[in-house]
Amino acid sequence: VVGGGLAGMSAANTTLECGGRTLLVDKSSFCGGNSTKATSGINGAETKTQKAKGVDDSIALFTSDTLKGGAKRPEVVKV
Repeated sequence: VVGGGLAGMSAANTTLECGGRTLLVDKSSFCGGNSTKATSGINGAETKTQKAKGVDDSIALFTSDTLKGGAKRPEVVKV
């Protein structure tokens, strides 16, 4: 597995859980990749938790915020 970020670690772990052998390599001296920088969690809109807590949100607002945040390809900003 190339890359010790969340996806790479998950792939390596799944392989081990299924009885396989794996080798994980990363270019850094520590694992984590960009996942270590993603401290804000997984983004979403109109979630059950938001509704339960009375948070007013919408897909349009999510899309607008994502594009303001630097997304350069609007076609991939989907909910």
